[in-house]
Amino acid sequence: MKKSILISIILFVTTISSQTKSIPVVVIDAQKIGFYQDVETQIKALNSEDISTVTVYKDTLVTKKYGSDFGVIIITTKKYILDTFFKNFIENSTLKEKIKTAEDLKIIGVISGKPNSKNQPYDELSKYIFTNTITEKVKKIESIFFINPEDSIKINSAWTSGAIEISSTEK
Repeated sequence: MKKSILISIILFVTTISSQTKSIPVVVIDAQKIGFYQDVETQIKALNSEDISTVTVYKDTLVTKKYGSDFGVIIITTKKYILDTFFKNFIENSTLKEKIKTAEDLKIIGVISGKPNSKNQPYDELSKYIFTNTITEKVKKIESIFFINPEDSIKINSAWTSGAIEISSTEK
């Protein structure tokens, strides 16, 4: 499903840009990497299963910010979300004893208002990191608590490796 959406977006942007001679800027994992025609190979090399979000902006505020007359394509990968969340909130905390790498975040549950969610923490964790989208408001974390596997499976049977509960200062 995501692969077909990504391909559709790429085809749409390619078609429009070839007709108007305007080219969108591409941002991958919060880094401006260039204009679409210059980075098309990099985009096509992305595995759609590794992509968390793709956002396309065409309004003036965004185009001015990124220096494109046509628009901006912002792609955020799952790896970026996990790595950034781990670096910002886990790596230098006592949670590092339980969550040793960013990859460990893939297999634990995340409680942040959705305890019945499946083991896909990207949507929840992305709320706490800056991904370079214009409309995003990054939540501030008040505390993170690790829930041991024997307790986390009582909340969601898929959470066999434990879970984290995130308290935010914003509701």
